[in-house]
Amino acid sequence: MNDPRQTIGWLLLVMVAVVGGGAAVLGVSQAPKDVPLQKAVNNTLAASNYSQVVTESTPQGKQTDYLVFEAPDKLGGYVESGNKRTYVYVIGDTEYQSLTVSPTASTNHLVFYAQPSQGATTVDPTHNYLRYAATAKNITQTGSTYSFTLTQNGETGHFSYTVSGQYVSEFDLSVKTASVQLVISQVGSSPPVALPSGAKVVKAPTSPTSPTG
Repeated sequence: MNDPRQTIGWLLLVMVAVVGGGAAVLGVSQAPKDVPLQKAVNNTLAASNYSQVVTESTPQGKQTDYLVFEAPDKLGGYVESGNKRTYVYVIGDTEYQSLTVSPTASTNHLVFYAQPSQGATTVDPTHNYLRYAATAKNITQTGSTYSFTLTQNGETGHFSYTVSGQYVSEFDLSVKTASVQLVISQVGSSPPVALPSGAKVVKAPTSPTSPTG
């Protein structure tokens, strides 16, 4: 998957979209009792599906991804930056990326470029960010929020996970002048992932020029 820009090693930028062009509905139902962090991580990653909103801020600008992960191998949504939106779906071993369009453009006649993909779990933000919880040491817990720091390649990341009932509902990462906020919702009740109705699929061009320009 072609990242829209280069950034520091901690930040894992992806381009994805919510089915039908609608944003994920935020809010996870609160269970009577919160489970421990690692249990919540395991429950979230084992879920049949979930919605997620990823807000990434770097010196180059701000970007928000709206996406749905559907086990075992589907991811779909869009990335929005300023007045531009790009739709991307990963279904099995194929990625489908649209041309960049206006946020108000209809999804009924989008053209998608198909190319091989390493798989949905490889680029899914939740899978990538939640895995750090298993390697953390000296975790500080305040209520349902767990915090710790990790240093990688000389850079220190400040990590924070919030547990709501059985699942992780929010993840925050900050390092130097960059930050990521991941909000997870609709666990087990997200819409199915599929290309928009009426979409046209063509083979991705072989030139090094990205279809998103």
